[in-house]
Amino acid sequence: MKKVAIIVDSSSGIKRKDLEKYDDMYWMPLLLTFPDGSEVDDDDDIISFDEFYDILAQQVIKTSQIPMGKMINKWDELLKTYEKIVFVGLSKGLSGQHENIYMLSQQDEYKDRVFVIDTDGVSEVLKHMIDHIYQWLKEGVAPEEIQTKVDELKKQFSAFIIPKSLETLKRGGRITPAAAALASLLKITPILRYDGKIDKFEKTRTFKKAIELTLHQIKKERKNWKEIILIHSKTDEETLNDVKKIITDYGCEIKKTVILANVIAAHTGPNTVVLVCWEK
Repeated sequence: MKKVAIIVDSSSGIKRKDLEKYDDMYWMPLLLTFPDGSEVDDDDDIISFDEFYDILAQQVIKTSQIPMGKMINKWDELLKTYEKIVFVGLSKGLSGQHENIYMLSQQDEYKDRVFVIDTDGVSEVLKHMIDHIYQWLKEGVAPEEIQTKVDELKKQFSAFIIPKSLETLKRGGRITPAAAALASLLKITPILRYDGKIDKFEKTRTFKKAIELTLHQIKKERKNWKEIILIHSKTDEETLNDVKKIITDYGCEIKKTVILANVIAAHTGPNTVVLVCWEK
């Protein structure tokens, strides 16, 4: 019998097709829910990148946790082949999924066999943690020891979300239409901090200033501040090039540029930029 399987969800930005890069890793999609009540898996094979954003331009897309029945079925299937399972999913600050899955793991048939990791992660932040967990397990670290190591890893990142437009936030009811109209009139750009949950951090008058202010804050918080991971939702080329220039003019290196996971983009909309810095 194999030792440990890893299950990850689609909030990491990892796609089904990416699994070929990993051994003993399994992928489960969250759900995308539309105003008519219909649901589809957050899966590129079902809804493509362009289809997702075409729908998002017209409608509210909500995200829902993995059905618990599907999760139990996956555990029962894998525990025929593996001694233990490590589940690494969406931050508890963004969804009740973590708590629900953790409670399932405490049932007698799964206790000490299924380990649900509290990551505070989503999108590229979560993928970074998954890559570390994957490597630790390959090096022989026991599943029982993973949470302690992840708790240290959580302290090592700063992340900020900068939506260029408030339209999707307004449509989803996360800000009022009046507040959105006032922000548009005054050309206010919000900066949101991500640390396992999304909180208001600061606001400024221009998108460019928001990027600069974010870089300044990262520099204050992180010794290794010069390497920035640039994450974005569907962003026009001109805006993306402007952001890259601001970052490099500030003296930073863009370590990599990746697409924002749908679970966040559904709430913030296109042309959203996320800047992340990890301590080495």
